[in-house]
Amino acid sequence: MIEIRDPQLRLLMLAHLIRQLQEEGARNAPPPAGLSEQQADELRGLTSNELVKLAEMPDPRVAISIDVGSFEHGLRQVDYLGKRSRQLEYFIRHGATSSMLTKLFKISSADVTLKRRLFTGTASSLRRPSMPAHAIREQIQALWFEIRKGKQREPERAEDYEQLHSGFPSQTFATLYAVVHEFDD
Repeated sequence: MIEIRDPQLRLLMLAHLIRQLQEEGARNAPPPAGLSEQQADELRGLTSNELVKLAEMPDPRVAISIDVGSFEHGLRQVDYLGKRSRQLEYFIRHGATSSMLTKLFKISSADVTLKRRLFTGTASSLRRPSMPAHAIREQIQALWFEIRKGKQREPERAEDYEQLHSGFPSQTFATLYAVVHEFDD
């Protein structure tokens, strides 16, 4: 439990509680745990002035409770979204094509244009990549085969391409993508 001592936050919390009580009253729902029906009625009947005075008093104690499980889930989601955003920026800055970005990150072409403008200052799409020398293409394909070994039935992931790019950092993602898909039908 986190106790709320700031009068403005207490006022905000109490006002929110009253709003919930009014909505629940319209649905004939019982008051939340910890409040009797009489207390809920009295709280609903407070004037604005009385509500401000109540918020400024030390009693009643106003506290919030955080659900640990959903809080942990929320933190994991924020971490995942931040990782994906950094990953998307990395791909854009290292020459990924729009089609590659929409395929790997499941975003629309309009979002790709906006992100490209945000991260590079330009919305222009990339031209067809030049292919590296034959020997380098063979090295790229060999590393790709190692990365994808045992995952042929799974869809390609951004992490697979990141791993490939770490082996060939001077190549753009567009070039790497073109090389690994050179012999696709």
